[in-house]
Amino acid sequence: MIHKLLIKLVMLALFLSPLATAQSSRGGAGASDGGRTAPETPEQPPFRQPGQAVPGNNLAPPQLDADPAVSRRQALNLAQDRFQGRVLSVRMIGSDWRIRVDQNGTVFNVFVDGSTGEVSRSAD
Repeated sequence: MIHKLLIKLVMLALFLSPLATAQSSRGGAGASDGGRTAPETPEQPPFRQPGQAVPGNNLAPPQLDADPAVSRRQALNLAQDRFQGRVLSVRMIGSDWRIRVDQNGTVFNVFVDGSTGEVSRSAD
């Protein structure tokens, strides 16, 4: 008989313990803070997609723009039509293509506008 009573008391305690914890964390009746309400917990931030910038986080990857009107190959051909030399690299910088060219030991940049195809050489 005592064994059954003890089991019922343990079950009741287990059932009521999460309720008591939740009640005290919300500052409800029975809280030991003198009747003051506990500060509310901050809301969870909304779910973010991978690569989406977080406020104050400069380590997030940059958002990728839509494909430029001028492709990498087109930019390379436009640069080679205007300037002779060995192409060292082709890289998208913002919305422009930067083509590094070595012309007899002189290295310079050729920029091709990614939307218009306008070609210009840097003044270095």
